Amino acid sequence: MDSGLSWADQWDYNSDPPPNSSKDDDKKKKKKEDASKSSLGKAFKWVKELRKKSDNSPMYTGALLFYSADPHNLLGSSSEGTSLKLKKSLSKTLPIFYPLAGRITGSFIECNDEGAVFIEARVDHLLSEFLKCPVPESLEPLIPVEALSREAVTWPVLLIQANFFSCGGLVITICVSHKITDATSLAMFIRGWAETARGLGITMTPSFTASKFFPLPPDELSLKPMDNKVEVEEMKCVTKRFVFDALKIKKLRDKASSNIVKNPTRVEAVTALFWRCATKASRLSSSTTRTSVLLIPVSIRGKVDSLPENTIGNMLSIMILKNQEGMIDGIQDVVSELRKTKENFSLSCKEMSSSRVLESLAEIGKVYARGNEMDLWMSNSWCKLGMYEADFGWGKPVWVTGRGTSSFKNFMLLIDAKDGDGIEAWITLMDKHMSLFECDEELLESASLNPPVLIY
Repeated sequence: MDSGLSWADQWDYNSDPPPNSSKDDDKKKKKKEDASKSSLGKAFKWVKELRKKSDNSPMYTGALLFYSADPHNLLGSSSEGTSLKLKKSLSKTLPIFYPLAGRITGSFIECNDEGAVFIEARVDHLLSEFLKCPVPESLEPLIPVEALSREAVTWPVLLIQANFFSCGGLVITICVSHKITDATSLAMFIRGWAETARGLGITMTPSFTASKFFPLPPDELSLKPMDNKVEVEEMKCVTKRFVFDALKIKKLRDKASSNIVKNPTRVEAVTALFWRCATKASRLSSSTTRTSVLLIPVSIRGKVDSLPENTIGNMLSIMILKNQEGMIDGIQDVVSELRKTKENFSLSCKEMSSSRVLESLAEIGKVYARGNEMDLWMSNSWCKLGMYEADFGWGKPVWVTGRGTSSFKNFMLLIDAKDGDGIEAWITLMDKHMSLFECDEELLESASLNPPVLIY
């Protein structure tokens, strides 16, 4: 089965020229194509970087589901029984999500039914104590070692680690390769597995028909092979967790509202604040004012007619917002720009096609190619994915989070708080930017830095 990153591979090959073109047309076209290839060749350096990383890594994304033991939910009575229940339900779920039982080789997924990797770990710690200070480093022992390794030649698509705490608490870590899934796909699998564990039928059967919408048209992929030597900028980054509770979210939304956007969403308000404060931190640490660009991955399920909500894969496009020399100033301005970009994006999805996808990739690539000239930020939202509904038979999780650390700098991951009204933001910035960002008074009016996770 071809993975989503086969797009990057295909950019390495030239297609044959059209059969019936005149010499003059050929010369003009060649001149134009040469210029285009030069531009796109530089633009797609980011794709090459991604490909280089992906060929040497399975690129796992993951979620950690935390469950506390109490007398009412049966969890903690027997770790062996809990583990057996998880394994049996997993074995019934995988045939429905069959590519997740395969193996990753390079940029391809081999659907060979080898199965997922299931690991059990014992944690000599109280879950309540662990959650008092959940820093990214503390999450690493709860993640399967294979998800952190780059030494193997092939990798499992799916890794599960059941972490049993001494108090009877449980953390289920689900890591799946980003080569074949995005966060929506991950959430869909978790939902199906939890339903199976409770003896229910899977309510959202996955669809693996994305390749019909994303064919690989060889006549459009005409870039020359690029140099395999890719320089990846190494910078010291730090990841920190910021929590926006429901009351502060409401105040932030009120502050961000305007005549143009009267009722901004939680995600719009927090994303706007992040971009503002990150841009300020960058400009305070630099002698020059650089254009600030915000990239927002967006699922195109349901927005494109031929892609239903149950489609498995990397069904993503990216919205791009630019703030040149501080032209977008206050938080209301940022939210207005966000809303306008979202509306234009939704309209463009109605005309989405494989060729339009290529154009989008080229546009994104051009932004990355100018990374040395501008500040690039990315905000990704896992809100409303329903991961707090993952009940395997012993109640819903008391906390859900991602893997904590990020492979990318200038990155923010938004996840629902347990009450569904607040938001947790895991933010990765360069050290010099984080030291300014975490002290920003505007940020601290709305967010708390790594408060304890309350079990209730």
